[in-house]
Amino acid sequence: MQSDLELASLLASRLCHDVVGPVGAIQNGLELIAEDESMTEMAMDLIKKSAAQATAKLQFARMAYGAAGGAEVLDPAEAGRLTNGMFSGERANLDWRWTGEAAPRVHIKVAMLLATFALGAVPRGGVIHVDHDGAGTLSVTAEGSAIRTPQFTEIVTGGGDVTDPRAVQAALIERLAATTGWRIVTEASEERLRFVTAPR
Repeated sequence: MQSDLELASLLASRLCHDVVGPVGAIQNGLELIAEDESMTEMAMDLIKKSAAQATAKLQFARMAYGAAGGAEVLDPAEAGRLTNGMFSGERANLDWRWTGEAAPRVHIKVAMLLATFALGAVPRGGVIHVDHDGAGTLSVTAEGSAIRTPQFTEIVTGGGDVTDPRAVQAALIERLAATTGWRIVTEASEERLRFVTAPR
């Protein structure tokens, strides 16, 4: 059984990978200004976009991966706003339909992580729908013209150890779901892939 320390190490690698891209772009923009002042306008545009991207990724990670201030319940609408920030620059759009009263933190985290994981199902574009029926069932549905099964889906639905930082999100989805008595099942068709919670 994979230890929590090993999983934490993989998570740290994953988070660093996610943030290093936009932070590196900010550094490149500053270097460009230092080398050629005539490129300032273009460089500043790059810096602004990269800073916004880095901020979005960190805000998402704080709630989806972190303790979110230790609160036991979270606002689903705020979770949707933060998750939507992760769709900037993606071909797919987010349709986050879960609103209303604050909900258990773990349920919100599973929804956020599943929504971004489902992006792998629509490489040519589409829509990711997030729904919660208020009675404890969460569903995340990817719709598009070229549906694929995302890499590491077998970990989301069946668990298991991971050694690749790219798979740590899948492992966390499965483990978080398990703590609430959920398992994740999939329902697939040519134009739709649905992840839905079910009792373990």
